[in-house]
Amino acid sequence: MQVGFIGIGVMGRPMVLNLLKNGHEVTIFARHPEKADVQEVLQAGAKQAPSPRAMAMASEIVITMVTNSPDVEEVVAGPQGVFEGARKGLIVIDMSTISPSMTRKLHAQAGERGVHFLDAPVSGGSQGAVNGTLSIMVGGEEEIFEKARPVLEAMGKKENIFYVGPSGAGEIVKIVNNILCGTIAASIAEAFVLGVKAGADVDAMAKVVGVSTGASWQLANQFPLRAFNGSFQPGFMTDLLHKDLGLALDLASENQTPMAMTAMARQLYEMTRASGHGRDDYTALMQVLEEMAGVEVRSKQ
Repeated sequence: MQVGFIGIGVMGRPMVLNLLKNGHEVTIFARHPEKADVQEVLQAGAKQAPSPRAMAMASEIVITMVTNSPDVEEVVAGPQGVFEGARKGLIVIDMSTISPSMTRKLHAQAGERGVHFLDAPVSGGSQGAVNGTLSIMVGGEEEIFEKARPVLEAMGKKENIFYVGPSGAGEIVKIVNNILCGTIAASIAEAFVLGVKAGADVDAMAKVVGVSTGASWQLANQFPLRAFNGSFQPGFMTDLLHKDLGLALDLASENQTPMAMTAMARQLYEMTRASGHGRDDYTALMQVLEEMAGVEVRSKQ
């Protein structure tokens, strides 16, 4: 299938490579074609277009994987954007994490042009992108989701690709997931800093909690891979989680829903960004808490 892709970064680069490995022809648009990630996908067989418009003209499906709502709107609906080059029947799949209201706005604009628009944010981080095992939650028309499934299965684990409802539903589910991602990680960081400061062993705590009621995916996977060994390479950057928790608070305000824990967690990640860890993995919050407590939480294994 002819696939267009915008957003060649930590997530987008391996996603494009997996599309190519699965036999899809990929045309990319990149603002900075000199970057190493872009050069890698071009060397792997992707083609390059001078604009999102030109890329859309060469594509049956267009995927966007960019940072935030204004970026998606610019590359899709802006001057020389995807919509300008879209033929009727084009499927646009936004895999970014953005505002559900922006998703619905672009879905409506797409419909006016005879274009289909799906929101399909992902979970699984950079490792899931590399392995082609991302979880994908899709909002939009179900029949269009089914048409796009072969492309999604090149990037995600088949059993973890979900149709979750109408336009915007994918973004809502992703926001719910990232609320839990952020608050659980903050709790783990805080709890383990306290445990070490009070005299407990990191590995003993992780082993016991891992089979007890405090167990979580974060504790079993993310913290041993990064925080407990002192490696804070993203992963999933603090800046992005902070942005996503802001989306959660915006959605809560729209729906008159109190979100005290989410608001507190976002402030903790704001502290992490202010300490210079914005582009580090979000588990770098633990470094900030370590500095405040005067301890270091590291595994001996």
